Amino acid sequence: MLVTRREYSATGELCRSCIHRMYWEFQGKNILLGPWQLKSLLLTPILLVMNTGTYLTALYKLRDAIE
Repeated sequence: MLVTRREYSATGELCRSCIHRMYWEFQGKNILLGPWQLKSLLLTPILLVMNTGTYLTALYKLRDAIE
């Protein structure tokens, strides 16, 4: 994996607790496995911010949902 990047994504209708779980799983992988290549070293901080933005947007959309 020092030569290529692996990208993960999750799609679907997730509940609030699943969104929390997926966010922390993806952020953990990004922090631990992200900066091992020069390209990834530059891309990891951008992806961390993008993941957080997507996470907050999803939580905002679910603000009135019943768990």
